[in-house]
Amino acid sequence: MTEQQPSLLKRFHNNKNAQRLLLALTIIYVISPIDTIPDVMPVIGWLDDAGIIIAEIAQFLVYLNNKKASFEKKVQEGSIEGKEEDK
Repeated sequence: MTEQQPSLLKRFHNNKNAQRLLLALTIIYVISPIDTIPDVMPVIGWLDDAGIIIAEIAQFLVYLNNKKASFEKKVQEGSIEGKEEDK
């Protein structure tokens, strides 16, 4: 039985370099004078920046969740020794 390859989106979520690129692009967009909605319009002009920042935070949380799940799977398979607490 062959294991299916993860989708492109899942591979993107798990790629450390892709996460760095998204963070860099987010920072560039937020500080850039070129916006979808110009920042000179108070509140409304900041909504696109806020949306991009919220999307990046959500993306990063998905990345962390995938990393945690991957680590826990490896621990369960026994390929990584988990820390056992002495009680």
